[in-house]
Amino acid sequence: MLFSNSESARLGNKMAINKMRVYKISGFKKHRTQSISRHVAILLLMFLNVQSAFGVSANISGKSALKAQTSDTAITTAIAKDLHYPKALLQLPDSSWLVAERDGTIVTVPYTVNSSGKPSSPQQAGSAQASARKTLAQQKLPLLQLYQKGQGGLLHMALSPDFSTSRIILFSYSKGTDDANRLAIMRGVLADDGQIKALTPVMEIKDSKATPVHFGGKLVAMKDGTWLVTTGDGFDYREQAQVLSSQLGKVLRFTLEGEPVSNVPFNNAPFVYTLGHRNPQGLVKMQNGDVYLNEHGPDGGDELNKLTPGANYGWPVVTLGRDYSGATISPFNHYEGMVNPLVDWTPSIAPSSMAIYNHNTFPALSNHLLVSALKAKALYAVDLSSQSFQYRKVFSSVNQRVRDVAVGNDGGVYVLTDGERAELIQLLPPNPFIAETNLD
Repeated sequence: MLFSNSESARLGNKMAINKMRVYKISGFKKHRTQSISRHVAILLLMFLNVQSAFGVSANISGKSALKAQTSDTAITTAIAKDLHYPKALLQLPDSSWLVAERDGTIVTVPYTVNSSGKPSSPQQAGSAQASARKTLAQQKLPLLQLYQKGQGGLLHMALSPDFSTSRIILFSYSKGTDDANRLAIMRGVLADDGQIKALTPVMEIKDSKATPVHFGGKLVAMKDGTWLVTTGDGFDYREQAQVLSSQLGKVLRFTLEGEPVSNVPFNNAPFVYTLGHRNPQGLVKMQNGDVYLNEHGPDGGDELNKLTPGANYGWPVVTLGRDYSGATISPFNHYEGMVNPLVDWTPSIAPSSMAIYNHNTFPALSNHLLVSALKAKALYAVDLSSQSFQYRKVFSSVNQRVRDVAVGNDGGVYVLTDGERAELIQLLPPNPFIAETNLD
């Protein structure tokens, strides 16, 4: 269901949307034993599974995320520290990591190797030493009019599908001023010396705003070489998420040259792929082409959705959360023509990113989405093989605000924590035996 500007205003009055919303622009609050017999090991593992089980339930359009068990056993190793407000994590084909900091700095973290020059095994990971930021290669990207206040800055990065030949990386960032800022996308080429060169503007959304929050900016490449990017509603502009002529509160689709694609859901809004989003953060594409997105609700109502071109995901007409002031945003938790979430997190967990896990290193996580959370200081695993999308906390040793999560080439889980002295943390099974038997 689409709304013109005038209809959106009337709907806003009908729902009594509180214009005195409360938010803060600055200062966003921002884990080998000795060898034992196989039978004893299995009993011990079963005990650990029960002891570390986490149960989370939710009321999701009649579905429930049922209580589930998971082993929490992993070697937790910080491989880089003292990172300055990092926003995104990206692994290169050579297994080194790029960390994007909000001020436009790219920090390169080499893959952990042992004295023989070979990648560290899970058993050796615990003895690895974290690299201090100042010892790592760094580059400050010359991003035009980079806007760093609030939730702004360099936001995300992604490899082009043809990276092996083109060496192209896409970057999203916020640009502008306090009175007029917006989301922008650039591309660069990773040179042989590790520097990102030939930075070229790709596109920027046409709507500017006067708030330093809700930029979106998560990028994902599609099979045909086109791209998706999330855009936030700007907080004070929530009604624009339902206005098709606005690019706020949307997922947009575009080419590497910044043009709309040929087949679009809305002829009069050729960049719009989906609408009705608040602050979309996690965005992933499965091998079969399915696209999943998570987003921040207000006070409650964080969501996981599967995207369908042209679909409307409801914000702010439909939400299971409330305004930060305590006011009701909408009387509707369902509206005809709008998509209900697959998962609703209430109270809020503040989802910040998402990754697909399909690897033998942690078999129990196969066919799961890993969701990082800021407020909950946790990682969640959402089971895609369950019709009710059961989810659970995993790796309780993290227990920090998690800004980004990625799955490494080694099958390990890598998390980027949040803040002024953040870390890049590696999670690997303690030994192959546990990796083979770590089943729910």
